[in-house]
Amino acid sequence: MCYYRLKQGDLLFELSITASPSKYDHTKWSTHITYYASLPKFGKLHVELQKNSSFSPPPTGPNSSFKGLFATSRNYVPGQRGFPWVRRFLHLENETIGPTWCSLLRQFDRDLPIAWADLSVADDLYEQMFQSKYWAWYDLLHGQLFTLLHQQRWDDALEHVHSWTEKDINPQGFEAEPGKWTAQEELDNAIRLVTEYVDKHRK
Repeated sequence: MCYYRLKQGDLLFELSITASPSKYDHTKWSTHITYYASLPKFGKLHVELQKNSSFSPPPTGPNSSFKGLFATSRNYVPGQRGFPWVRRFLHLENETIGPTWCSLLRQFDRDLPIAWADLSVADDLYEQMFQSKYWAWYDLLHGQLFTLLHQQRWDDALEHVHSWTEKDINPQGFEAEPGKWTAQEELDNAIRLVTEYVDKHRK
């Protein structure tokens, strides 16, 4: 797995390439490509929201790259949205930069600036996410919360976190782990943290 990261203002963009040996051709990698967007300034809040969760791993240790993550690449639909190389298993040369690599890199040169600009120049990041042809919400709870806080839409952020339910926190209906939060405790913690954040930053 390899990553390419680009910081633009408060936004961090990440291109992720995961490769494994092809079952059908020993000269090729079977390669899966996605891209992500995060707001690292909410990393501390993100950790506090999930640090004792029974249902979602906190964005720490091996999951640190998920801090503030709110968006991921949209699946490709021809003529409507996304890019044809996204989330597909591409067969790329494993020992040299051959024709398929060159073709993919040319597509990166053309497509990635479009995806980055789609968010980085948006007047309202939250609203842009609903309109974007290239991005989908990574996390409807925390992802939407971070973008609302980023836009300083304080009342909307409070309304959003107050709309969460225990089922949103624990959609699979798992039992809470011993010593960790129940869904209600995680929900109460989120409301408290977001209320404190808004009270501190609202002008």
